[in-house]
Amino acid sequence: MKQYYSKFFSKETYVAVRDTEGGLYCVLITDDRNENINIVEASEYLKTLNKPFSLNTVVLTDESYINSNVYNVNKIIVHKGNYNIMHFDAACRPLAGIIQNIGKRIKMSPREIRERYLKYKTSTLIIIALNVIMFLITSYMIYSNLNDNAISWGISVNSIPDSVKNRVSNLVLIFLGAKYSPLIYDGEIWRLISCAFLHGSFLHIACNMYMLYIIGPQIERIYGKVKYIFIYLISCITSSTLSLIINPNSISVGASGGIFGLMGALLAFALIERKNIDREYTVGLIKTIGINLVIGLIIINIDNAAHIGGFLGGIILGSLLYKFTKCLNIS
Repeated sequence: MKQYYSKFFSKETYVAVRDTEGGLYCVLITDDRNENINIVEASEYLKTLNKPFSLNTVVLTDESYINSNVYNVNKIIVHKGNYNIMHFDAACRPLAGIIQNIGKRIKMSPREIRERYLKYKTSTLIIIALNVIMFLITSYMIYSNLNDNAISWGISVNSIPDSVKNRVSNLVLIFLGAKYSPLIYDGEIWRLISCAFLHGSFLHIACNMYMLYIIGPQIERIYGKVKYIFIYLISCITSSTLSLIINPNSISVGASGGIFGLMGALLAFALIERKNIDREYTVGLIKTIGINLVIGLIIINIDNAAHIGGFLGGIILGSLLYKFTKCLNIS
């Protein structure tokens, strides 16, 4: 986007400019009343760039517009009210396609907008909602317990020692389903998955849900809704299982194991389709996974075994499911 000063309007104005092999491809947007002066000033400015240029003008008008191409520029005539294209020169065909798509989006009904937004996001939003609900319940129970203790001791909640706060927090998380080895070995196997819907702090859940919101829709688009949920839940289980083996004394919560599983499934897809996918995408994905694993090694209180377990579950399951689906489609 290039900015230049309009002497006629006494203000800064803009023209879109793209440098191509054949010269500058320029796009000017104007209304029909000021079309001529805008074309003249834009042309004068573009000449100062000392390169050959093609000026394509988008003219916003109504039904009464009279097309007169005095200045020999390419034009697209767009109706102000309904955004329909009334006329376009052959050189503006690519630009016309873009404007048509924009017009369709502008004219979308609230229902169409909602459906477009929710496409490939429904499963992810449900998982996020479950995590948020459990976090609110956890926070309420922790605060209630701390408040009861504060009242019985005759002090404020803020005066309670951190050691007591941590103990109360751990007890509440264990009660709600955290990964806690003694109870799992005692038969509460369900904790291997319930722990993935619990979080220890606002920052913890905020980071995890942001990552899930970014990665989840990609997985649903590639694998489909059912396989997405299956990969996520199995990754949560493999995450907790490896954590149980390597860190049996830890109390673990969080969705990061399942999220690492989704990253593993995404990497499986990228590797299988490596001939059809930009190499930079795969390299970037590997870097992201590597950085997150390194962070888990550096920062304390991060269960990296859970991350690795989730990743392994996701990449193995994702690879099997994608190859199986691909074989079915071929046959």
